[in-house]
Amino acid sequence: MTKQYWRMLLGMLALVAIAVAAVACGDDDDDSGSGGTTATATSPSGSAAPSGTITIGATQFETWDPHFSDFAQDITHFVYVWRGLYHLDLKDQPQPAMADGAPQVSSDGKTYTIKLKKDLKWSDGQPLTAEDFVLGIQRTCNPDVAGHYQYILTNIVGCDDYYNAADKSAQEKDALRQKVGVRAVDPLTLEIKIQEAQPTFPILLALWPTFPAPKHKLASVDAPWPGPLENVYNGPFMPSAYTEKASMELKPNPNWSGTPVGVEKVVLKYVDDAAVLNNAYRTGEVDATAANKPELDKLKTEFPKELQLYPATRTIGLEFNVTKPPVDKPEVRLALSQATDRATLVKVVFKDANTPTTSWVPPARNGLKGGEYDSILGFNPTKAKENLAKAGYPNGQGFPQLTLLLVDSQTNKLLGEFLQAEWKKHLGIDIKLEFVDSKTRSSRFNASDFQLVTGGWQEDYPDPENWFLGLWETGGSINKTKTSVKALDDIIAKAKFNTNDEERRNLYRDAEKVLLQEANGVAPLWHTLAAFLVKPHISGMVENKRPGDTFVPGDWYIELWKTSKK
Repeated sequence: MTKQYWRMLLGMLALVAIAVAAVACGDDDDDSGSGGTTATATSPSGSAAPSGTITIGATQFETWDPHFSDFAQDITHFVYVWRGLYHLDLKDQPQPAMADGAPQVSSDGKTYTIKLKKDLKWSDGQPLTAEDFVLGIQRTCNPDVAGHYQYILTNIVGCDDYYNAADKSAQEKDALRQKVGVRAVDPLTLEIKIQEAQPTFPILLALWPTFPAPKHKLASVDAPWPGPLENVYNGPFMPSAYTEKASMELKPNPNWSGTPVGVEKVVLKYVDDAAVLNNAYRTGEVDATAANKPELDKLKTEFPKELQLYPATRTIGLEFNVTKPPVDKPEVRLALSQATDRATLVKVVFKDANTPTTSWVPPARNGLKGGEYDSILGFNPTKAKENLAKAGYPNGQGFPQLTLLLVDSQTNKLLGEFLQAEWKKHLGIDIKLEFVDSKTRSSRFNASDFQLVTGGWQEDYPDPENWFLGLWETGGSINKTKTSVKALDDIIAKAKFNTNDEERRNLYRDAEKVLLQEANGVAPLWHTLAAFLVKPHISGMVENKRPGDTFVPGDWYIELWKTSKK
């Protein structure tokens, strides 16, 4: 009955994938750098031999390990060079990548059996087998790898027990690893057991935490992950040269099993500041890059046919480490939010390229109109002063040092200075701005080594659960703000495996209310507009999924890019 069950799941996912009017990808980065990727691809046109070079602006990754990472700039790279069992199509439904068809699903929805395509190989010519997928999932569940996205696999039998065994002996960890519900039935057959039937589980098999790990390269599940030039790959491209914080060169993988690639080389130029990359675009040093939003009006005139704009399901705001004074006090968090004029911020810093908001989940995903939380979090200097006084700092008196951590870029300097001025004017407080490179910002955020950052979320898959699971649950693997609210945990637990779609969505709306009523971990500021510059000689570098989700990791199909420039 497996095909019938699969069709039922896809039907539910189709309901889940409401058309966007505007990433995924788990991203807690800010909205100012090169973005880690350009726009995405369309369908291929023929299979001629690859030719030409495309150079793009990119962001230095924090880690090369797909089973550890949670940042968009990392995940972009991963999908260039690795692929999983499935990928997401135009309707956000999983389609076979390394798998040889849809999974067979047991009648109770708790056992997935997946056949691999025959004769799959890694870039070094070694066979790619079901054991490699077993190892990949085990690595994400491994407490010593400490994968940030382990939360998406929490339903796999034994994954949580293994992940939470950091303090146990090596022997005990190995015993728990063997109990994780994933095994190779044979070289071409993978079996995954989950605890509860989960409508969204098939889509998770397209995401990077389930990517394969080369068993022939790793001595064990604990072995260090090889670097870019030492590793092996099953995606369309593979690194041929790499210099940290400078560049990476990618060449076609000779053993890639998918759509033939279109270019001979892709060069990634690592620059955090979009303003610098836009100048490089003007001089022809890069062929595509994120647009610098403070220059958007100028760019619309300068490059009317090369500027691509996509509304995106992405929210950026003030993120608070709720264990760090003074933002451990809800009144301080509310005061900072209420003392921020979002409309003016978006106009001054982003030239109206983004949309002011007090909502965490975009309207396209929560089914609301927007503005529901304006009375709680919106601009209101009087309420802001009252809350700061309630926190014990009337008119800002005695307010301790508060540092805002930002990636060093032109946009972020404007943003930081705007917030400094707002909070000085309306609250009478001074804050410190700390600018660092993107890799440092990412690692410090993941270590919860901050008081306050501007950051947020771009969805990984089109479902409201992706805006809560792992992010806002107590102890969640990507809950870097250390938010812990029992009422929120309880609502998410009720929603997680609820197969009544409308009930489930209503529960996530309730979860948003609890999250935002005291700015628990976040005070949203804006929903983003994705803006890219792409040279006319490039084809295939446009949106190839539902309109607007240029940030979804499964949407980065580098093999479809082509260039007419020789």
